[in-house]
Amino acid sequence: MKQIVNLTVFFTSILLISGCDEIDPLKTPYKTSGTVIEVTGTQKVLIEDFTGFKCGNCPAAADKAKALSESYPDKVILLAIHSGETFARPSGSKYKVDFRTSPGDELFNTFLGATGGQPNGMVNRSTLGSSKIIAPDGWANEVANQLSKKATAAMEIVPTYNASTQELSVNVSTTWIEEGNADQYLSVYVSEDSIVYWQKDYRKTPEDDSVYVHMHMLRAAIGNFGTWGESLGMQNPGSKVSKTYTISFQGKPWKPEHCHVVAILHNKIEGSIVLVDEKKVKM
Repeated sequence: MKQIVNLTVFFTSILLISGCDEIDPLKTPYKTSGTVIEVTGTQKVLIEDFTGFKCGNCPAAADKAKALSESYPDKVILLAIHSGETFARPSGSKYKVDFRTSPGDELFNTFLGATGGQPNGMVNRSTLGSSKIIAPDGWANEVANQLSKKATAAMEIVPTYNASTQELSVNVSTTWIEEGNADQYLSVYVSEDSIVYWQKDYRKTPEDDSVYVHMHMLRAAIGNFGTWGESLGMQNPGSKVSKTYTISFQGKPWKPEHCHVVAILHNKIEGSIVLVDEKKVKM
């Protein structure tokens, strides 16, 4: 009997000692089969910049976004959404190429509206007052605010480009640190850098710049779920869901070496972004 009591005290002591381990507040542990596993995520921010090549004030806004991405390396992701009839519709002898996209039009019409001014944008689709639209001068404050929050999920993006078939395959694995609700959807986009084309810039003389370098341009939604993506359903802390999506580059002017994959976990009903990440496409 004495031996049993001693063993009980021994194991109780171990449990008490283990229970005193300090847990990093940025790491939310969950238990699987009695084992404590730490899952961590990095809070990142997406700036969606509604723009157009005939918008003379838009290059200055793009510079503000670029400066924020440089101030917070690997934490601020940019997406330039050429959208709307006023500034993005092709016209004349210079602005012939239509850089608008189906997801870009949907985002523009949903959040900014057909009569909305540009440049304007969103920061993690957060709501300020009654709107998610934030003017470029307000991006810095909201980026800092969003980055002060703790990540509630973690994401891994693995893009694979097949040069023979000209197909991009993207695997996105999402692991929840906190419980995920049924309103969370995963959208996956492809963006492209280093596109040299005309851009109106009121800071220059002449204001029509023929060698402007367009960066982070939204090209398309990847997969068959369109702008708003696929529901990932209710998820418990520690749950992991992997999805694979494909898109063909055949017949498109996109250069895969200049492309990135942007994956967005968002609340489809409320609209805000839960998690965002980006990965460069490697040849």
